[in-house]
Amino acid sequence: MAGNVLRGTVYEKFGSCSKFAKAIGWSGRKTCDIVNGRQIPNATEISQMAETLCINEPEEFLRVFFCDSKTTKCGQSQTA
Repeated sequence: MAGNVLRGTVYEKFGSCSKFAKAIGWSGRKTCDIVNGRQIPNATEISQMAETLCINEPEEFLRVFFCDSKTTKCGQSQTA
């Protein structure tokens, strides 16, 4: 899971983990654990996050959920 990109997207769109938790209808602890990479979300939770974050484009979905901040493109290192 791409924690750094997901966390950045959440903070960019909601300003805090707790505001995102309220918007998605989850507990603050669960939400922050997922956003900070301490808990791995299941497919349903990923779908709920994508909907709440208004992620509609496949490329953005992949970037947010499957790439990390050390890559410029999924799977391509900045040093490559």
